[in-house]
Amino acid sequence: MEQINKYRSPIVLGVLVLFLLLFAFFLLGFQPTNNKIAEQESQKAQLEQQNSLMQNKIDELKSSTVNGDAQDALLDQLPRGDDSEQLILDLRAIGTMTNARLKDIGFVLEDSNPLQVTTHSSAAVFPAVKEVKMTALVEGTYSNVRSWMNELQLLPRIINVDAFSFQHSSNSGNIISASITFTAYYEKSPDTSP
Repeated sequence: MEQINKYRSPIVLGVLVLFLLLFAFFLLGFQPTNNKIAEQESQKAQLEQQNSLMQNKIDELKSSTVNGDAQDALLDQLPRGDDSEQLILDLRAIGTMTNARLKDIGFVLEDSNPLQVTTHSSAAVFPAVKEVKMTALVEGTYSNVRSWMNELQLLPRIINVDAFSFQHSSNSGNIISASITFTAYYEKSPDTSP
């Protein structure tokens, strides 16, 4: 015990120096890490701020696009009411222009909202949009019928060709009959039924 008491001061001083060296090594070793952490937190704060600004801009653009110009542009292409009489007149004009003969036309007014059915959602995106399902029987050469379908899709009204089939007439040379099924969309006005 005497030996320890005799060397107590140098032992305490040695332990203190070792502790200080270990503490200095610890501080110097973790100093760069602390700086990196502080820098990363600063970058994270900046990114979160930029993210919130971008999200605000996206929300603003979405609301203006959905409620503004895009919706107005789409609805401008939709006639008020089914306007099936004008559509039939347009189909006859297309037949005259393309030399394809419109033999028969049939249509069904759908009361369901096609966008709601397509997206399987409970709330309709455009609740006033309705559709007219049409089937046309057109006769002519292949190029005439093809031109007729191209002109159909170029009408200012929104029209989608759903299906078509060709049948060659055996006694009429290169004349074919085409059954074309398409959908024309319209905006249901408050004063029109279905």
